[in-house]
Amino acid sequence: MLPSDMFDLDAGTDVRSVKRRYAQLLKQFRPEDDPEAFQRLRDAYEQALEWVSRGQGASTPVLEKATDATSDITLPRFSLEPAGEPDCAEAKRVRALPDTCGSMSEALAQAREMHQEEVLQLELLRRSQLSGARAIELIRWAVEHLNWLTPWQPNYLPATAMAQLAQRLLEHELTLLWEQLPTVTEAVLYENVEALACQKWMQPLELNSQLQQGLIAVLECYQNGSPDLLRQMSALFGWNDRDGFLPCDPERWERLADHLAYTSMWKTLLSQLALPSPQQPKERACWFLFKPMSDAKRRKMADRFEPADWAACEHLAREVERRQPHIPQRMGVEYVANWRQWRHQDWGGWAILYAWLIISVVLMVDQLHQAQSGGETSMYQGLALALIASSFMTVILSQLRRAWAWLARELAHPDVWGSRFLVPPAMFRQGSGLLMLRHVMPAAVFAVLVSAWAQHAPMAITLLLGTLVFVASLCFLHRVTRGALPYAWLIPVARLVSVINWKMFLLWLVIIVGGVLLARLAGPNALKRQAMPADPLTACSRPVGDQQQRDCEWAEKKLRELMAKSRAAD
Repeated sequence: MLPSDMFDLDAGTDVRSVKRRYAQLLKQFRPEDDPEAFQRLRDAYEQALEWVSRGQGASTPVLEKATDATSDITLPRFSLEPAGEPDCAEAKRVRALPDTCGSMSEALAQAREMHQEEVLQLELLRRSQLSGARAIELIRWAVEHLNWLTPWQPNYLPATAMAQLAQRLLEHELTLLWEQLPTVTEAVLYENVEALACQKWMQPLELNSQLQQGLIAVLECYQNGSPDLLRQMSALFGWNDRDGFLPCDPERWERLADHLAYTSMWKTLLSQLALPSPQQPKERACWFLFKPMSDAKRRKMADRFEPADWAACEHLAREVERRQPHIPQRMGVEYVANWRQWRHQDWGGWAILYAWLIISVVLMVDQLHQAQSGGETSMYQGLALALIASSFMTVILSQLRRAWAWLARELAHPDVWGSRFLVPPAMFRQGSGLLMLRHVMPAAVFAVLVSAWAQHAPMAITLLLGTLVFVASLCFLHRVTRGALPYAWLIPVARLVSVINWKMFLLWLVIIVGGVLLARLAGPNALKRQAMPADPLTACSRPVGDQQQRDCEWAEKKLRELMAKSRAAD
């Protein structure tokens, strides 16, 4: 459609008629509904104004074009005076409408009825450049109702003045964000930023870039944020550190991410410590690592921990030790650095294995000693009985150990209190190490039982055996309660075997196996020769001992039988 058809241009058409017609058509072709139709309307409106200015010879055109002699580029020059020569009294009344009307919408409606919207907008522009909150409210109203600071703003508004208004409005919005930081929540802050970023006047690239840089400074001082807020902001503005699309340098971005993670963590930890009782693994981990409590309570809490609780402790400790070491100081609490020593280790199976080995060796040695002393059972029968008895006793002791462990956990408070005075501090370790009821007493009972089962050994050997078993049990428990592996003593042996020449290893293996086989083959014959001496009189002439006494009694019995038979034959 041509401008002449849209604005009914003829010889009697003036600027006021064009503007009146433009105001009517603007209601049909709004920029937010149909931008292309609005652009065509705007072009037709400018052409109509130029046609009227040329035809009527207006002295004050809306847009003056200055053409350079060396260039075809036209440079617009704006003026704060309205087009044409309006009546001074009417212009004054229009400029006073913001003060005389009840609202700006009413003032705009009256100015449009008077066909003096341009005068009103220039007056609003003048007032917007003043200081104070009233000017900011006026700019916001003009942005919403008059499309200021957008591509659809009237062309008679000076671009330089509008750019200054946009900068002023942006600084005001950032100031509001700064003022909200001490009390605003994370969700409300994001909503405010999202609403600000989605406004029409924030679409220019330069303003949007300034907004993003200002937000980085705001987030650096925000003490209630979290990494989730940074992720939401990144999704809103398209920030991506992998592609290098950031509003700041990478070092500053990394510091900002660490700051938000730091503030989020200590805020979460404080809220967890304020709970009456922890319910989730993360809450129990926070209590265990930061909550001030007695050694007995910490021992009781550690006994009830499950794998999920220890995993939460490990995750929290990793964050504190590697990334946020200043959190305990900021929270005003003390970090339990030795928390891993309180962790329950699954060493029960290894303890049963070691107990079975000790019992088996003791019973085998005792059976061998009994067989050599002329017992009723043979060596092989004694070894078989020793293996069976050791397995049976180990099963009974394992069940007793479980029952005793449950009882000791229930008596954790008196156990920790008494162990503080009876156990050396290096082994006690504030309740995370050896305890009297839980560790020392079972080790002592096991040592007494082992020494009692060696009934055929001399008293000195029995006492020495019990002492060695007790000391070895305490060393084992001391290592495993510190977190060491139950089979740690096997590691040096395995390393030694790995560095030895395999030919030498096979040679020594053959020697050991051959020696054991020869001992087994020669063992029964040697025992028989000791049990039945060939010469009774020679046996009786030996120094008297237990075995020699029994040999002499046997020889004397045989001699009497021979003498009785000889007398009977005579």
